[in-house]
Amino acid sequence: MANRYWAAGVYGNWNSTSSWSSTADGLTVPASVPVSTDDVFLNANAGFVTVTLDISPDIQTLNCTGFLGSIDFVANTISLNGTGTIFTGATTMSAFGTRLIICTYGGALGRTINPTATLEFFASLSFRITAGTGTLSFGAGAIRDIDFTDGINPTGFGGNLNTFAITIWGSFKASTNMTASSSGNVMTFAATSGTKTITTAGVTFNRSFTFNGIGGTWQLQDALTTGNTRNVTLTNGTLDLNDQVLTIGLFSSSNSNTRSLIFGPTPFGAGKIVLTNVNATIFTTGTATGLTVAGSRKVEVTGVGAVGEVRVIQSGSIAAGGSAANAMNFYILAGADEIALGTIPRAIGDLYFNNFSGNTNANSAYQIYGSLTLSSTMTVSGSSDSWTFAGTDVRTITTNGVPLDVNIIFDGVGGDWYFTDALTQGSTRDVTFVNGTLRLKDGTTNTVGGFVTTGTSMKYLQSTIPGTQATISDTSGTNAVTYLTIQDSNATGGAYWDALDLTNVYGGNVTGWVFYYAVELGESTTGSDALVNNLGVNPAVQETATGSDAVLTQTGVKSAVQESATGSDAMSSKLAAICDMQETVIGSDVIVSKLAGLITVLESATGNDVILSKINGRITVVESAQGQDVILGRFLWELIEDNQPGNWQNIPTA
Repeated sequence: MANRYWAAGVYGNWNSTSSWSSTADGLTVPASVPVSTDDVFLNANAGFVTVTLDISPDIQTLNCTGFLGSIDFVANTISLNGTGTIFTGATTMSAFGTRLIICTYGGALGRTINPTATLEFFASLSFRITAGTGTLSFGAGAIRDIDFTDGINPTGFGGNLNTFAITIWGSFKASTNMTASSSGNVMTFAATSGTKTITTAGVTFNRSFTFNGIGGTWQLQDALTTGNTRNVTLTNGTLDLNDQVLTIGLFSSSNSNTRSLIFGPTPFGAGKIVLTNVNATIFTTGTATGLTVAGSRKVEVTGVGAVGEVRVIQSGSIAAGGSAANAMNFYILAGADEIALGTIPRAIGDLYFNNFSGNTNANSAYQIYGSLTLSSTMTVSGSSDSWTFAGTDVRTITTNGVPLDVNIIFDGVGGDWYFTDALTQGSTRDVTFVNGTLRLKDGTTNTVGGFVTTGTSMKYLQSTIPGTQATISDTSGTNAVTYLTIQDSNATGGAYWDALDLTNVYGGNVTGWVFYYAVELGESTTGSDALVNNLGVNPAVQETATGSDAVLTQTGVKSAVQESATGSDAMSSKLAAICDMQETVIGSDVIVSKLAGLITVLESATGNDVILSKINGRITVVESAQGQDVILGRFLWELIEDNQPGNWQNIPTA
């Protein structure tokens, strides 16, 4: 066993005796080429030289302390078979070529690697640890790739990776038979180009990770698990979970740098972040400017927080770049503590609580772009701020019986919110409807503290099942709306439900709301007209001579009466009936319609017509001489008469 030193001032090949000295000053030249039992030193006495690997040498250790030159690996490698400190680098050296050092010792003694280098291009080297069961430690510095396998199989290094704080410019690959000690040091990935891979092989790395390389991309090849007090920080570059699971204590990416968090290639993939810490700020992307998010966006919160503890989740502030495009989907799956999602508007995708018995923070202000599900055992703390639902497509809201003691705003162009159960809101809170469609659960009673609309876009209040009402209830005050189409809604509770503004639209099957009724009356001589209308009615009466007209309408009815001579007309319609009547001489007409009746009467001489329709009756009467007609239509009948009394035919149309 001998020491070998690079000869002073020699630019040469490794496999040449003229390149080596037997003394540290580099002047005892020539010396034998180092062999597997030798320790090699490249020191400052060598000068600014280039060491060229014309072979792949096998030596015990390599010490480059103070070396000013460079190593050109070409396509070769250096193997180190020793123990103890087997490699020491230098910030003053540089390297080219493959830059790979293979550590081959297979025993149980410990080894230490001191990379020392800090810059990727100039000095960092790659290491492959193929064997050994002892402890392996890394000193401070930077490396390129690190691989703990034998290069062929997933096994290799079978010892324990000790505490280390290094910067990795390349990829990381663990072996299936290694372990890793808990460490408070940070492993930093700093690539600035290309896609680097991270393979943990099922090994838990109880330490923090930082991803910070402008232009760099890091892709998980399998699940990455840290300890529940460890943090993963994304500062620059792209972290691609590749549909793998990242289980950590905390996640942080709050800055204005260009960076991306990719959960996987599709929104429906398995990629997710699992947060296990408690009583801390477990997630923050508070400043979300420059942040791109793709894939499932799923963040599971699984730590079991206790009563009195607080877990803070700071998603992107709307004022600092937070938006639907970078909002995360949060799933709170355990705990009895407080979940604090912020007191300023922050972007949230889906918000899902299950098996959670704690509470939300007071004065919470969320901007929810996705769906909401509450856990039946949780509490929503009172808030004078608002939860804003801002989605632009179909979303669901499930309260599981939990009262929402917060103001609620629905404001998403194209948003369509389906309640799967009843809404119960605090009595001092309001629902404000700005954009979209709100569908209350059919057959339920939904209690609000107030209901108002804003803006000039048409909004839609409906039930989840067309034709079946949902009840909205408020105990007092006036709830005035504009630009609202109301359908399948029963308004009750004691408040005044004001839909009188002409911008509102009656959509059918509505009770309790007060609409504006347009009534037109025009006649040129003495006449007596009575109009009684209840809901959504637009009756019109016009005549040119003395007449008495009564129009009684109930729901969704448009009734028109027109005649040019003395006449007496009575119209009573129930549901969605459209009745038209016109005659030119004295006549008496009675029209009663029940359901969706479309009735037209036209005659040119004295006549007496009685029309009664039940269901979907379409009835037409046309006659040119005196006649008396009684028409009873039940199922889609169309009756046409064109002349003498009693000369009529009925034609079923369905």
